[in-house]
Amino acid sequence: MKEIKLVLVDLDGTLLDDQKRVSSYTVSVLKRLKNAGIQFGICTGRPPFAVERLLKPWNMEDVCSWIIGFNGGMILDRDSGSQESFYKMDGKHIKTIFQFLEGQPYNAHVFEQYEVHTLKPNEDAFSIAKRNLFEVVEDGLEPYYTSTINKLLTSWKKEDLDKFLETHSLSDPNFYMVRSTPTLLEFLDPRVTKGQAIQRLAKQLNLSLENILSFGDERNDLDMLQTTTGVAMKNSNPLLFEHTNYKTEFSNNEDGVARFLEQYILEDTHGKTL
Repeated sequence: MKEIKLVLVDLDGTLLDDQKRVSSYTVSVLKRLKNAGIQFGICTGRPPFAVERLLKPWNMEDVCSWIIGFNGGMILDRDSGSQESFYKMDGKHIKTIFQFLEGQPYNAHVFEQYEVHTLKPNEDAFSIAKRNLFEVVEDGLEPYYTSTINKLLTSWKKEDLDKFLETHSLSDPNFYMVRSTPTLLEFLDPRVTKGQAIQRLAKQLNLSLENILSFGDERNDLDMLQTTTGVAMKNSNPLLFEHTNYKTEFSNNEDGVARFLEQYILEDTHGKTL
């Protein structure tokens, strides 16, 4: 493994346990990472403004320098406070997506600043709002038909989404769909990926992609793991194991990220710094 100068992690299913928590052990390892001169950032499908708010209850305000949100649609520099967005999707495609999903048991959402706008105010909408510290706005998403959006998020029951993806695929030059968690399916501009955002950040920091270590667990993490020195979580979608060279020995519920960093980046088995 090349010398690592930046670590980027996905959140759900990766850094966070299934109760959406970060353990004190993981936080202590991230502090050691910072003290070793290695930058740390989050690369997630979540809105970056939500992640910024959540860093405090996670006790991570002092360790996180970068937030890449919306699956690579925005980069937030926490040290300077600057932010940059790329490749928003034209809202006129929402109708096309709804036609594609017609008859399916889903709900749909759009994030705007500190609000989640929703097709219908069901349990999914309030759960998404709660875990992002957002307010729910019920507007049927019609106001976005004539504007641009970072992404369209759809929420499902896991078994319904499994069944849908077994029988449906999508080919459209204006947007693509990707599963980001077992219950979430996202639609984005085809140019938006975590990998392209990381390439932008690497150029900004004058880093080789080999010097960036990333962790993920789902399909929307695949190009991130392939672009960098990628590590698939033990609990990953099996597809990731076919395309990555490294795998954690522990799941997201067992501090898999922290244990990997401690063993392979901060210290070897003899306690020597790597």
